[in-house]
Amino acid sequence: MELALANATNTISTIENMLSSKEFDPFAIDCLKDCLELYADAIAMLVDAFTAYLSEHFDIATVLMRTVMDAASTCDEGFTEKKGGLTLLAKENYNLFQLSDISSCIIKQISSVPS
Repeated sequence: MELALANATNTISTIENMLSSKEFDPFAIDCLKDCLELYADAIAMLVDAFTAYLSEHFDIATVLMRTVMDAASTCDEGFTEKKGGLTLLAKENYNLFQLSDISSCIIKQISSVPS
C-alpha cells in the first residue's frame, strides 16, 4: 500500500507538471484534470485502506484498494474517448493498478490466516 501511495503522489506531481507545461490540446488538458482529481481521491482511499488494514478491517481495506484500481482504469479510459487519443499516463495508471492489485492479494492472504 505504501508503494501505491508513493506512486499516486508522484503521479500527481507528474500531472501538475504536464498541466503547467501548456503543451497539450484542450482535450488532453481536460483528461489530465480529471486524472488529477482521480489520483487525489485515490490517495485519500489509500490512506483509509491502510488505516482499515491496521485495524484489521480487511474487507474495507480490500474494497478501498479495488476502488483505487478503478480510479487508475478510469483515468486511462478518459484519454481513449477521443479517437486516436494517446493515454498520457498509461505507465502511471498501469503501475498504480498493479500495486493496488498486489496489495489486495496480500490483504486477502493475511485475512485468511487464522488468528
